[in-house]
Amino acid sequence: MVFAFAPSEQFNFLSAFGERVGAVLQGNTLTLPSSLGEGSIKRVRLAPGFSMLIHQYTLTEELVLQRLAADNTADRVNVLFQIRTWPATDATANNATRLTRREEYAVRITSPDINSELRFPPNVALFFTVLSMSRPELRNLLKINNMNAVVAQILQGSQAFLFDETMSVDAQKTLKQLAAVDTQQELGELRIWIRVQELLGWLFDRLLAREILKHRPVHRVDAEQLSRVRSAIMADLSVPPQLPQLAGLAGMSVSKLTDLYKQVFGDSIYDYFQKARMQEAGYLLKQGGYSVSETGYRLGFSNLSHFSRLFEKHYGINPKRFTLNT
Repeated sequence: MVFAFAPSEQFNFLSAFGERVGAVLQGNTLTLPSSLGEGSIKRVRLAPGFSMLIHQYTLTEELVLQRLAADNTADRVNVLFQIRTWPATDATANNATRLTRREEYAVRITSPDINSELRFPPNVALFFTVLSMSRPELRNLLKINNMNAVVAQILQGSQAFLFDETMSVDAQKTLKQLAAVDTQQELGELRIWIRVQELLGWLFDRLLAREILKHRPVHRVDAEQLSRVRSAIMADLSVPPQLPQLAGLAGMSVSKLTDLYKQVFGDSIYDYFQKARMQEAGYLLKQGGYSVSETGYRLGFSNLSHFSRLFEKHYGINPKRFTLNT
């Protein structure tokens, strides 16, 4: 099912989505009909200028949410915190393919004038939150005096912006705690607001650490093409990315692609690939039941010593000790 919407000051996502799927909105909670899946979407009013939608469900069919770009006349900032849980391939099967990580934690921060498309597969436990904030209220909350180019663009700039971050272990724990809060209990919304502030503190710490001397404008089509490039990189972590092919996929010059990718994702294309590769290696060793050599070969390493050195640089421990400790 595809649900396309254009947010505005008058737009109510819960009401519009409920009408689309034939569900009745009760207070601030929309329970999914059994024909679509099991779970709910909840709206939480956090503070003046801050509101959040909490999506937590398992679907019976693929759902595509398409947010159409709107003029940022309301001067707002949107943040998506997402946990995606994926079923693992049976490691004992003779024709087993490379395991995908069970969970992927990601954050995306955008201006409203950027198109966004989220695809959610069926039969997978999904959790994500969409935080919408007044830019003046966000500035007042953060009180950042010395901004780099990234943070200045988010809090003060006039151009469209898009940034992605991979969540740290501590941020992942905070998001899991947020997911576990019962909003119906006393002080439930306060507990969520506390964790949202913790996540915003972590996110802007990371953004402040980015070294970007010049901010390139991100056009709507750029955001879509960068998403395609990231998907191509993540599709097979055993094959290093080839810049000319990725630039062709994006319809950009190599220099524009490399600049924009680092600006949006915080790492060069190759560094992003290597970090994802090591995260996958950790999952294969810890959850997949693979040996060190099997993991290295599955991720495209012909030299296991090189694999071990990269793994230790990423985790601070060699893969053999990592396996024994987990």
